[in-house]
Amino acid sequence: MLTASLASGQANRIAQDSALFKFFASLDRSDSMVVSILHLGDSHIQAGFFPEATASLLQRDFGDAGRGWVFPWNLANTNGPGDYRWNSTARWSADRIIDKYRPSVLGPGAIVISSTQSSPALAYNRREDSKENDISQAELFYDAGPEEATVVSPGADINVFGPPFRNASSTVKVATLNFEEPVQNFQVRWDDKGSQPFHFYGALLFNGKPGVQYNAIGINGAMYSQYNDANNTLIAQMDVLKPQLVIISLGTNEAYSSLNAANFRDQIDSTVAVIRRYQPGASILLTTPPECKKVSKRAFKKKVGKKYKTFYKISYYPNPYIAVVTQQIMSYGKEKGIACWNFNAENRFRDAEFAGGWSGDHIHFNVRGYQLQGKLLYEALHQSYLKYKKYATAHYNVNEDDDRAE
Repeated sequence: MLTASLASGQANRIAQDSALFKFFASLDRSDSMVVSILHLGDSHIQAGFFPEATASLLQRDFGDAGRGWVFPWNLANTNGPGDYRWNSTARWSADRIIDKYRPSVLGPGAIVISSTQSSPALAYNRREDSKENDISQAELFYDAGPEEATVVSPGADINVFGPPFRNASSTVKVATLNFEEPVQNFQVRWDDKGSQPFHFYGALLFNGKPGVQYNAIGINGAMYSQYNDANNTLIAQMDVLKPQLVIISLGTNEAYSSLNAANFRDQIDSTVAVIRRYQPGASILLTTPPECKKVSKRAFKKKVGKKYKTFYKISYYPNPYIAVVTQQIMSYGKEKGIACWNFNAENRFRDAEFAGGWSGDHIHFNVRGYQLQGKLLYEALHQSYLKYKKYATAHYNVNEDDDRAE
C-alpha cells in the first residue's frame, strides 16, 4: 500500500482520477503479475531523474519487476539516465523522432542507433551492484538486415522472433536472452549480419519477479506532433510494453514554438486515439509542464579602466504560452474524462520549494528539482489510490474491464 507522507498546503491531486481505477486494480494484483507503466515525454523524461523518483516509490510499495526499457544514450552522444551505461567498440550514428529526415522505423524508444560494422557488439553495465538490479531476461530489439545474423551472448539461452511490433519490416527482430542465473551486466554480438547497416532500438529488462515495471521514454525537444507524425513509435510502444498506464509529460517544447491552441489540442487527441486503439485497456494520465521562463538579455556598457566594455543583464519572466498549454491539457482531459495532473499549478504553488531546483535555463530542473517533481507525482497517485481503495471497499470489487468507476 502507498505510504507517502503528503505535503501540506494545496491539494496535490489528479483531476478525473476515477479514470485510473482500472490501473489501481492492477496494482492491487502486483504481487502476482507485472504491471507495466509507460512514461512518455521530452527532455524532462530523457534525463531520467523525474521518472526514476516516481518509479522507485511505486516499486517500493508494489514490487520491482525490473529496470524496464533501456537504451544506449551514451552511444547516441546524448544524455540519459545515470544508473546504467552501454559500451561498444563499434561506431554508431543516431536518428531521433525529432529529426526532419528520420527513418520510417524508430522502434519503441523513438530513437535508433546504427552501425556498419560487420559484427557489432554491445555491453550493458549497471553502475551499482545490487540485488534490485538483477536481470533474468533481456529482450533486445534490432534490425540486422535480410541476412539471418547469429546472436551471441555468453551465459544466455537465446531465442529470436520477429517482427516484434506492427508496421515493421520482416528484418526487425527481438532476441530474448534468458540467463540461468541473474546477471547485472551482459554482452551481446551479432555475427554474419551481411553488408546492410545494423540498427539497434533498445532493450527491455526483467528480473523474473512480479511488481511494477516503469518504462520511461523521452526525447529532447519532442512534441505531441512528432509522436503523431511518427506514430509507428506509439504503436510499437503499445505492442512491446503493453502498458496498463501511460503517463504523458509533453507540452514544454510546444510553448517555445509557434503554438496554436486548437492545433495543440488536436495533437493531444491524436496521441490519445492511437493509445486507445492499440492498447484499449490502458489508463492514461496527462501532466502539465513546469512553470518555465523566458530569458531577457539587455546590453549595457560599463567603463573598465580607460575603456568601455559591454555587459549583459539577464532576467527571466514567465513564458505566457505555458499557461495556454496547461489550460488546453486540463480542459481536454476534463472534456474527455482523462486523468490529468496539473503539475504546473503545483510548481507555482510550491515556488519556494522549487527555488533551488531550477537549472540555469529556467526551463529544466536540476536533479533536486526533478526528484521533487517525481515525488509529487507519486503523492498525487497516492491520493487517487486511497480514493480507489475506498470505492473498492464500498463496491466490493472494481472490474479491470471497466474503463472507470463512476
